[in-house]
Amino acid sequence: MIRKENRLEHAIDKSWLAEERAHAAIDQAPDFDAQVSEDIRLRFHELSIHQIELEMQNEELRRTQIALDEARARYFDLYDQAPVGYCTLSPQGLILEANLTAVTMLGLSRGALLNQPLVRFIFNEDQDVYYLSCKQNIEICGPEVCEVRMVKADGSTFWVQLAASTAQLAGGGSECRIVISDITKRKRTEEALRQSEQHANDAKKMLKLVVDTIPVRLFWKDLSSVYMGCNQLFAEDAGYQIPEELIGLDDYNLGWRAQADSYRQDDLEVMNSGNPKLYYEEMQTTAEGKQICLSTSKVPLRDADDRIIGVLGAYQDITLRKQLEEEHLTAQKLEALGLLAGGIAHNFNNILMVIMGNITFAKMLLPPTAEAYERLTVAETAAVQAKDLTRQFHTFFKGGAPVKNSIAPAHLLKNYSRFVLAGTKSTCEYVIPEGLWNIDADEGQIGQALINVLVNADQSMQDGGVIKIDCENVVVCDDQRLPLKNGEYVKIAIKDQGTGIPEKYLGKIFDPYFTTREKGRGLGLAAVYSILQKHGGHIVVESTPGAGTTFTLFIPAAVSLGAATSTVKEQELDIVKGSEKILVMDDDKEILQLIGTTLEELGYEVVFAQDGEEALAMYVDAHQTGRPFDVVIMDLIVPVGMGGKEAMRKLLALDPRAKVIVSSGYCNDQVMTDYKSYGFSGAIAKPYHPAELSKQIQQVLHN
Repeated sequence: MIRKENRLEHAIDKSWLAEERAHAAIDQAPDFDAQVSEDIRLRFHELSIHQIELEMQNEELRRTQIALDEARARYFDLYDQAPVGYCTLSPQGLILEANLTAVTMLGLSRGALLNQPLVRFIFNEDQDVYYLSCKQNIEICGPEVCEVRMVKADGSTFWVQLAASTAQLAGGGSECRIVISDITKRKRTEEALRQSEQHANDAKKMLKLVVDTIPVRLFWKDLSSVYMGCNQLFAEDAGYQIPEELIGLDDYNLGWRAQADSYRQDDLEVMNSGNPKLYYEEMQTTAEGKQICLSTSKVPLRDADDRIIGVLGAYQDITLRKQLEEEHLTAQKLEALGLLAGGIAHNFNNILMVIMGNITFAKMLLPPTAEAYERLTVAETAAVQAKDLTRQFHTFFKGGAPVKNSIAPAHLLKNYSRFVLAGTKSTCEYVIPEGLWNIDADEGQIGQALINVLVNADQSMQDGGVIKIDCENVVVCDDQRLPLKNGEYVKIAIKDQGTGIPEKYLGKIFDPYFTTREKGRGLGLAAVYSILQKHGGHIVVESTPGAGTTFTLFIPAAVSLGAATSTVKEQELDIVKGSEKILVMDDDKEILQLIGTTLEELGYEVVFAQDGEEALAMYVDAHQTGRPFDVVIMDLIVPVGMGGKEAMRKLLALDPRAKVIVSSGYCNDQVMTDYKSYGFSGAIAKPYHPAELSKQIQQVLHN
């Protein structure tokens, strides 16, 4: 600018110098008129001023041109270096002009880019988006924006935002102008954010799935013990369909309001102390009004700043586990008692054997009209009752496996109830539907169980009453919370009208020797429990004081659901005599003497052995001498020496056709209940009547 101003000042100075020279020349010319000279001076002055003005205009034009050149240079610099790409398209979509940024984006030279259709650089899968959003809509709706992928010269793609608009040209026609913004980073960020949100949602869903499916009830409360959330299992326990329904409620609004004070006290203890309270047992009332046992844990719920904002709790329903523990404990008690009872019963049966045998033998020596005969009959009856008592002991014995048959329950129930209630003030009402399945049971053992339950029902009603027996077929599955295998059972409910059982005693009534009656022995219900366990069944008791008690028996149904095959028959007591040679093995000398005397009275030839080894030696000797034994009677258990089981195995190796009867005071031993599997021809439990022995011998001899 300084140079420009200097040039203008120089032109003015030059013009004034020319004017001064002209004035000097006029003044020196003598022939000019003064007026003419003045006009010439004025005219020349005007010309000088005009020349100056022209010089000034030219200078202004030069200045404007320089400014325009600088502005154009800046424009093209900004156009080419802009952070976005610019393209001008013909109506046919050809690139007429592109800035350097667009050229760089696509990896081509400007020359290679011009006159190419823009759509050529749009990713194939995104060309429809370009056509629909930009190329067509711009002609109808005006400026349009779309996001597509473009393809570089090297084949790689990148995300762009295309902003298209139409410009009308001064000479007519129009052109499309495209602004290309590279949004690859933004797209990557959006994709990363989307994936992060997806992962977060997936994690949230997985957490909810875990929380809802974990076999533990979860819940969390605020400082006021108001529920902020829970899992699905907890909601179902509370009687709701979804966890959200519990939000805002407290324990006083739920079915377990009776325990609400206790629950809130536990919450406050954990929140105030900041210490967890773990694995403690408590009761809960369900939405259906049932009492269940819980194992509960609670810990303080803290926020990100480690401040306590509530309590987090979890519990498990351990009702079934507690029941199973009680069942197991009862079973352990019975097993321990069984070991003792089995030994006592065995010895007691041996003693009874001697007593009953001698009584029977003594009666055989007396006429029925003798006074002593009547006394002996009374003693014999008492001995038989003692024998029945030992059978109850045997139900506790571990080896007392039942010998099962398919039995019609109606037959058992009616026969045994008539037997038990004869002479009492109580009666029975039956509900036995058509099609009731047979049971798979040992008739004697199940009969004993029914007798014990019916006696208990009758004794609970001092003035008599009605005992209702209700039967039905049931199918047990996992969700019924019964300690039974899944399958088919016959359910027998025996309900009395007695005084009921106090709740504090319900868990003890199946314990051996537990009784609330002055004359009770506490073995009846314990025997029932043991019998049903051995049958794969179960017994449940429900009682309301003053409203009676119901014992419900679950007995496995028979595989073949046909008619009953078992009946109760009166035992024939006719004594059968014989003359065969019999070997008797028993470690008890008094029993040997009794059996020997009895059999000799019946006409048999008897030889004695005190253990299995002696019996085997005698058997071999008799066989070699040509006078073999027709029948062998072996005691199963010998405390010192070889017992009947081992002796039988060795005897069969010597003589597979040997006829052997096994005898034992352990009447429920596996060998006694399944004697044929061990090679024996028959079995007879001590104590037994001479008539039973004679009948068993004849059956073995003739089979």
